[in-house]
Amino acid sequence: MPKRSERAPGEKLLRPIEVQALLGIGATTLWNYRKAGVLKPVQCTAGGHGRYREADVLALKAELVEAVAS
Repeated sequence: MPKRSERAPGEKLLRPIEVQALLGIGATTLWNYRKAGVLKPVQCTAGGHGRYREADVLALKAELVEAVAS
């Protein structure tokens, strides 16, 4: 499995709004996750908008659900 900072060939990349919807978080929380290194974009647009690996987002979601459940 590629590291969170690497992009696998054919990997689906998500826009920030899609990440926010999947995780149920707002833009500020996503930005804080990015700054803290919790969820790093693997690519950035010319405008500085990150693109996130779908697998990373789903793994983080599983971690968050597990943390809440325990």
